[in-house]
Amino acid sequence: MADKKSKEESGLRTVQRALDILYCFSEERQELTLTDISKEMNLAMSTTTRLLKALEMNHFVEKNQETMKYRLGQRLYLLGYIAGKSIKLRELAKPLMYSLRDETKETVNLYVLDSTSRVCIEQAEGLQSIRHLVKIGEKLPLYAGAGGKVLLAFQSEEFQQKVLAYEADHVMKGDWQKERKHILDTYTSCSIDEREVGSAAVAAPIFNIHGEVKACLSISGPTHRFTEEVIPQLQQKVKEQAQRLSEQLGYVVKHNF
Repeated sequence: MADKKSKEESGLRTVQRALDILYCFSEERQELTLTDISKEMNLAMSTTTRLLKALEMNHFVEKNQETMKYRLGQRLYLLGYIAGKSIKLRELAKPLMYSLRDETKETVNLYVLDSTSRVCIEQAEGLQSIRHLVKIGEKLPLYAGAGGKVLLAFQSEEFQQKVLAYEADHVMKGDWQKERKHILDTYTSCSIDEREVGSAAVAAPIFNIHGEVKACLSISGPTHRFTEEVIPQLQQKVKEQAQRLSEQLGYVVKHNF
């Protein structure tokens, strides 16, 4: 019985060590030598070699025969692709949205980019008797409203110029560039009486595994409740949940939003 338990523990330790080798790689360290991995793992070269051999046989790592360096293999790319396809944004977002709604009592929306517009695909209705709601599936502009602006700010210059050219009557390019810089610096946006008189919102970007912003979270409600004292608090809360959701989607957060 003791021998069986010992073998199980040894097997688990081996699996964990193999996983730890994969964790040695990062965006900054895409290729590593045997010595690099051995030192980081604090393992004997012989043990590290055996583990790498097993990972290589299963295509979890690949060895460059010219440089003798290891890198992550194609099997991991395939598994990551499958995992990415199986992750549903709405399913991941819903518990975070309802938690945020319960904490703030305001309506929480999940928007996604749809061509040159945005669409609300999920909503947690506010708990106040007077609250702000948008229709699920309704197309809304990118140039107005916190959700639209935070989505627009993280797109390419070419995309922004296309939107601004189309909406030239609604937004001044100089004003937008100033506001965009603030959004990129703070990872949040705010709107008061922009898309609708009497409504206000704050929003934060959601990053996918590729570092792209195709969705955002927003908190919206009547303007009179979004005071100068309340807005920074709401912005911090929506940023925290947007960052958490980004991490669940596979985005590696290099620093807090």
